[in-house]
Amino acid sequence: SPAAGSVTRSGSKDTDDIVVTLPKHPLGISAPFVTHTLKTRVPQILERTIEYNKKFWDQNTIEAVEALKKEIKEDKALRFIKDGKLDAKEWNDRLRPFVEAKDTWSTTPWYVWETYLYRRLVESAKFWESKLDHFASEKKKGLEGVVTQIRARAKIATKLAGKWSAENLRLLLLSDLWGNQADLSLFTGDTMKGKGEALEADKLICDHVAKVFEILERQPISGKGRKVVFFNDNAGLEIVSDLMLVDYFLHSKQVSVVELKLKPYPFFVSDATPEDIVATIAYLKTLDDAYCTKLGSDLEKFIESKRLILTKEAFFTSGDPMWRMPKHLREDLNSTADLVIVKGDLMYRKLLGDHALPPDLPFNDFVSYSPCPLVSLRTCKAPLVIGLQKGLAEELSKRDPNWCVNGLYGVVQVMDRKVRAKEVLETEEGFIVKF
Repeated sequence: SPAAGSVTRSGSKDTDDIVVTLPKHPLGISAPFVTHTLKTRVPQILERTIEYNKKFWDQNTIEAVEALKKEIKEDKALRFIKDGKLDAKEWNDRLRPFVEAKDTWSTTPWYVWETYLYRRLVESAKFWESKLDHFASEKKKGLEGVVTQIRARAKIATKLAGKWSAENLRLLLLSDLWGNQADLSLFTGDTMKGKGEALEADKLICDHVAKVFEILERQPISGKGRKVVFFNDNAGLEIVSDLMLVDYFLHSKQVSVVELKLKPYPFFVSDATPEDIVATIAYLKTLDDAYCTKLGSDLEKFIESKRLILTKEAFFTSGDPMWRMPKHLREDLNSTADLVIVKGDLMYRKLLGDHALPPDLPFNDFVSYSPCPLVSLRTCKAPLVIGLQKGLAEELSKRDPNWCVNGLYGVVQVMDRKVRAKEVLETEEGFIVKF
């Protein structure tokens, strides 16, 4: 039988099944970075959140968040979501095996407990009642700390508007990639300055940028022109970098519509919601800078004309791997999207189901379950990666033991197949992709 963490084809034709065999368990507490996240980073995030919201929250809310922090510290068993809102049912279906097994925070897979943490925080913070984004202050601070980088990006975006070329697309894609360093779950608003600067070429460890240009030169999938969909990650500098790329696409006439699929509630400290996009565009217009105001005004017009669409997608705050994509999302992407741009480290973990796989496992095969061509722009902040040249991961480990978690190294990885995946069947060993 195939080894765990492998991909096999049932034949040589483009329509033949792809069979993926996964390791028995996704990443858990045995990984040192995961232990550090649970024991150190998470309590710090919760403390910071309480501090930032003391003037907005009543005593009951503060106590509820303190109780969540205590529950994690004492490694209590996971419980169901009780608020009955939005994705509570889907979350409780996902939690059932862990709750029934009396799994605690430390015995549950990393991706599940870390996404669950932010869903529990939404419940504790009474978000559904107040609609108050408990990370708003940090996001605002994060944005204000990178004004220099924002001005530089707005200038580039404005000067390149309407000038479609492989070279210009490369510049903007790489700006967007390095904008992914701007992550408030790893850095605080105060330490954001200096993040998101383009780094030296040897930090780009997988480079499929040319393939992205090639995909966007093809005939569109629908008669309505090309559509690019973003699975967005962080607010702040990263969303400005996304918006700069959006502006370039829509001015180029190469892309008719861009859709940003965003988080439906405050998540992972800096993850972007539709409200963050609106606030960021408004912020661009307040800056005393002609390039920023032009970028902000153009983006507002694109939203008004429905060429830029903002949608909430609850699947992206779930603890499920990407191949478990709901039917509505799979069908929509399959029939309308020419390219999906998957942003950031958490989404990359979702693409891999948070499994530590062989670093040279082909990205194009493993992610073949995607219903349309896909590019991942990710700076590495978690101990997993695929799609690297053979031997590169070992070489990087000698050069920099923390290369996979420190956010200094980036990948631009493309999944692009002649035939689009029709469905994914889960098996005991992994999953099968049908074309």
